[in-house]
Amino acid sequence: MNLLMFNLAVDDEHVTLAFGSRWIEALAKRFDHIDVVTMTTGRHALPANVEVWSVGRERGYPEWLRALRFYWLVAGILRRRRIDVVFTHMIPVFAALFWPVAKLTGLKNVMWYAHGATPPMLRLAHRLVDRVVSSTPQGFRLPSAKADFIGQGIDADCFLPAARTPSEVFEIVTVGRLAPSKGIDRLIDALSGWREELPWRLTVVGDATSESEARHAADLRQKARTLGTERVVFTGRLDPDEIVPLLARSDVFVNLSATGSLDKAMVEAMATGCPVISCNDAFRAIAVAEGFADCAIAGDAASIRAALDRIAAMDARERADLGARQEEIARRDHTLDGLIRRLHDILTAYAKKGVSP
Repeated sequence: MNLLMFNLAVDDEHVTLAFGSRWIEALAKRFDHIDVVTMTTGRHALPANVEVWSVGRERGYPEWLRALRFYWLVAGILRRRRIDVVFTHMIPVFAALFWPVAKLTGLKNVMWYAHGATPPMLRLAHRLVDRVVSSTPQGFRLPSAKADFIGQGIDADCFLPAARTPSEVFEIVTVGRLAPSKGIDRLIDALSGWREELPWRLTVVGDATSESEARHAADLRQKARTLGTERVVFTGRLDPDEIVPLLARSDVFVNLSATGSLDKAMVEAMATGCPVISCNDAFRAIAVAEGFADCAIAGDAASIRAALDRIAAMDARERADLGARQEEIARRDHTLDGLIRRLHDILTAYAKKGVSP
């Protein structure tokens, strides 16, 4: 069975989208061939049964030319190879562009979308695709009879649990883009004047992905200087194998994302057994249902400090028990293998040789 896939980027060095290559690798084990039409491409090394075609944003092509290239690339792929089903990953505009081709060819399009925002293009794409998949209900907020919720997809073989060695320093970590929506400024504000008698350190992993985020990142670093250079450390972007040891020695992972959908970095921390506190809507639903509701916070300075106080007051055994409960959820519901298995079942059902539900 052959898959046509649309996505935002195929780039192993992309700050936020590098994980897409892991999805493609996992899908490649279940399909004979995959053609990926992407908005932009960079360095990557994918299996031999995967071909990548870029519409050219990395070359600076304007939108009108990228749209023309989209149709030119899709037409060429369909001439050369029988495609059985289409998968659109986080790029609703490509789903909308493909709709007339789908009507002409009878191909079914399954779209993944996981974000709290519901922009007009998503609303249009939702009407035009055949099925929608997302991580959680908080990641797809349009009323829909088309939606399936199949979990987040983290690399469970990389983000393994590790025993934590007690330290005199209370280690706080957060991972993500240095963007306003990630709430790192609120975390720094909350830590200002917090527990001066307690040795603590905040490690911020991540980088900016745009000029506006770069300006915000500069403001964050300036704000953090008021707490002391030894208190707040910015590492820049790290590869997963560099993040795992950091999570293993941290006492708490703080996520203040305002995106609404389940943040992948948060689930990765959970999978290592590092206790997570967050104001994320999707995390709140999980925390309430699974018995660690105290970890779901409001996101203001007072609630952040109160949650950090609770974690800091725990002994090593109590923190380990909390981490273990969260790890169980991450591995039960949100591994890449499980997600790809569920996604493959849906794609197979919508393939030309299958019967649409």
